[in-house]
Amino acid sequence: MDSCIKKPYIATTSIDRTVKVWSYTNNAQPNFNLEIDTEFSEEPYCVAFHPSGFHLVVGFSERIRMMNLFQESSKPTLLPYKDILVK
Repeated sequence: MDSCIKKPYIATTSIDRTVKVWSYTNNAQPNFNLEIDTEFSEEPYCVAFHPSGFHLVVGFSERIRMMNLFQESSKPTLLPYKDILVK
């Protein structure tokens, strides 16, 4: 799990092979909304936001995937940018 410094986003990974990005409001009653739900072919182990909130890094067992977070129309999307193979 990671949170973004400049935007109200939290990213989570799960054993069900998904990365989810949540938006939140910090009012008297905190409210979380699921913005992005992306499923991968392998299990992601970690996730990290760039401080700007425009980039996300997802770690897998044999690679690191860099992704861009785009705001298209009313719903944000995750688009892969680069894969870095690691052992």
